[in-house]
Amino acid sequence: MATHTNHLGAVRRAFVRVPALRPAVVAVAATGLVALLPIGSSAAEPPPSLSQVAARVAQLNDDASRINEEYLQARLRVQAASTSLASVRARMDREQRALNATRRNIGAIASSAYRNGGFDESLQLLLAKDPTQFLNQSASLDQLARGQGTALRRAETASQRLAQDQIALNQKLGDLKDAQGSAADAQQRINAKLAEARGLLSRLTAAQRARYLADQRRRAIAVVNSSRRALQSISLPRGGEASGRAGAAVAYARAQVGDRYVWGADGPGSFDCSGLTMAAWRAAGVYLPHQSGAQYSATSRVSRSELRPGDLVFFYSPISHVGMYIGGGLMVHAANPSDGVEVASLSGYWSSVYAGAGRP
Repeated sequence: MATHTNHLGAVRRAFVRVPALRPAVVAVAATGLVALLPIGSSAAEPPPSLSQVAARVAQLNDDASRINEEYLQARLRVQAASTSLASVRARMDREQRALNATRRNIGAIASSAYRNGGFDESLQLLLAKDPTQFLNQSASLDQLARGQGTALRRAETASQRLAQDQIALNQKLGDLKDAQGSAADAQQRINAKLAEARGLLSRLTAAQRARYLADQRRRAIAVVNSSRRALQSISLPRGGEASGRAGAAVAYARAQVGDRYVWGADGPGSFDCSGLTMAAWRAAGVYLPHQSGAQYSATSRVSRSELRPGDLVFFYSPISHVGMYIGGGLMVHAANPSDGVEVASLSGYWSSVYAGAGRP
């Protein structure tokens, strides 16, 4: 999610990209704001101060980032429901084919029995020219009858399974519809936050907008430079303590410093918090779900004193933000639309909202 807003800087870039279920949400790009928004402000009320707008926009981005976690969770539910639904449908197809084959078998047995045993066996015995042949034929008919009974039982069982799976299918369809509704609702709430931010920014004067954009450019440069100094100031392991897959994940995360924060993104070039950690471990050959709470559940618990580079660190309750520990008390994380992917210390603010750590 977006980090806390303990500064007046607001959005460097605030894009929304949600890659499933519906077209991308409208983008808000601070660097292109002047071209998108009307010049001037409402004559009915004085324009807000730049600091007021910046603080409120930053809060709206924080809110949107928290809602983004709800969207990602709903999207995982959509994926799980879709997979489960496909499994039930495949099973029903197999059962239907088996039932059809059993019914054809029953028909063949019934037809054979009709041709060979059309009337009472005692009368057939009296009329038979060869009693021995008739008795052999009668035994075959008994066998056919037994086979027919077995086939009928199989058909009944298959029909019962199909009926049960139809109930399961309806339940899975309901789960899928519910998850899709949750995702759509989250997207609408994100859109509402962004619409409010656009409305606030549109009320800035031309001079305020120019100052706002200059402030954001300076902030972006400062964040990148600070992060790079942090990377250089400590002896970050490159192949010893963080070797193998963890080393590959750390190397990937470090290489993304300076990239943009984009809701729902998992690279290349832009990420949200869980999208960055997912992409980093994906580069190391390890799958993680794209949602911070789900990543917490998918990893093994690690105490803070035992953190190793590559471990994931989680924040807030309920968990709604994740970063990657890289050693030296530092993490790389997709912070927020203002700061993008940066290096941050686990002390101070992040220590106050620390929720735990996990090892993929």
